[in-house]
Amino acid sequence: MEKPERLLYIYTRFLNGKALNKEALAQRLNVNVRSIQRDISDINNFLYEDQEWHGLEGQIVYDNALEKHRLKIDRYKFKNNRLLNLIFRMKNFTPIIHEDTYNLIRGLNANSNLAEKLLSNKMLSQFNIHRELSESTLIFRIQLAIENSHKISVQLQDTQITGIIPIYTRYFSDKYWFTYLANGKVNTLDLSVVREVEQLNDVYDQSVFENINSVTMLIQDHIWPKIKHQFIIVNTKSVDNGRIVDIIISKEESMHIAYEHPNQITLLKPQHYVDDFKMIIKSLFNTYNI
Repeated sequence: MEKPERLLYIYTRFLNGKALNKEALAQRLNVNVRSIQRDISDINNFLYEDQEWHGLEGQIVYDNALEKHRLKIDRYKFKNNRLLNLIFRMKNFTPIIHEDTYNLIRGLNANSNLAEKLLSNKMLSQFNIHRELSESTLIFRIQLAIENSHKISVQLQDTQITGIIPIYTRYFSDKYWFTYLANGKVNTLDLSVVREVEQLNDVYDQSVFENINSVTMLIQDHIWPKIKHQFIIVNTKSVDNGRIVDIIISKEESMHIAYEHPNQITLLKPQHYVDDFKMIIKSLFNTYNI
């Protein structure tokens, strides 16, 4: 590989947030380590002199912790951080993104300044990229059925569940889950076990949610906006320390959010949910001899 191509190869990887080992680079590019060191010096000179990097203090440095070289910049020198905020919010929601989403953000990132581009790519590299089409396609079909108020049929590996009412999809406990209504009961299913989803011609009315057993919770006001946008709310009543809410939610999810937010969410009904949740807490106390 000629030097211009080699410089571009190394520079591109630094821009994408990668840390590079000189010896590994030399072996891969079939040159000696001294050539790689000169390449890094040339890139540093370019960063210092190029107007695009003015004020960003870009520099290739050696990271002792990683034992590799990386590109360091002053991340506080730029203001156009809307894309970074989006990626940060996504990280709070899920560590997994589909390859299509990854490519879309990379495309949007092309219009960012150099500093934001670098940081965005570095944050994107922290996601697990999901390249299978099946799971994202399933989510799309479920959400489409929800928007159209259509019942669906779900094919598992050995069985088929048909004529069920889709409620929502969520990500928790490191998995994507699908919540649905069947025979008057709210269920949650791990999407990884679903092979196919088919939208049926049968249409359901939203009033169906008024006739099923909801879960009652006491929810503090500051976490209420997060909860009301994720679940179907049947009734709500303001009280001194928050609000009492009837939610369409499965047992697994109600346990999960009560465990995740013990100071903000309290399970109230049904009583057997409360009893089972108490058993979980007691088992933790017993484990730690409290």
